Amino acid sequence: MLDLTFLLKLVSDLGYVGALLAGLLGSSSFFISFFPSYIVIALLGATLNPLIVGLLGGVGAGVGQFLHYYIGLGGRYLMPEKWKGRLDVWRKKIDKYGVLLIFAFAATPLTPDDIIWIALGAIRYPKLKALMAAVSGKVVLNLIYAHVGYFGLGYLTELFL
Repeated sequence: MLDLTFLLKLVSDLGYVGALLAGLLGSSSFFISFFPSYIVIALLGATLNPLIVGLLGGVGAGVGQFLHYYIGLGGRYLMPEKWKGRLDVWRKKIDKYGVLLIFAFAATPLTPDDIIWIALGAIRYPKLKALMAAVSGKVVLNLIYAHVGYFGLGYLTELFL
């Protein structure tokens, strides 16, 4: 049986730095998340200020996702020249709605963000615009996780204790 009080103590000892690290580790893995940041963020939100936890978790997750950008950027140098011209055409098409697209993918938990980030790196989408949109979307998502923990802790303790 899961000892929820032990888990809450362990997670709360990490503090706000734990929220930042949880977001970073949860989003920086490639395709398959090896670290369940949404659980850690919810537990931290239950024990600490959920607003700060959500903000720090979102910043960490946005930066973690941004690491995939460089995979695409590096892959561009391996592509034949004729493909690079096609990528430049796509960049012009994506420039108009790219920030909205990045934000939408970052703010939803079940989307394959990695694929989008690799493509953004390959087309050399502006880094700062991409990073700001990703961090904003991940902050929204992590604020939801933190508040679920904050408001749902009573229900969880009834369920597991």
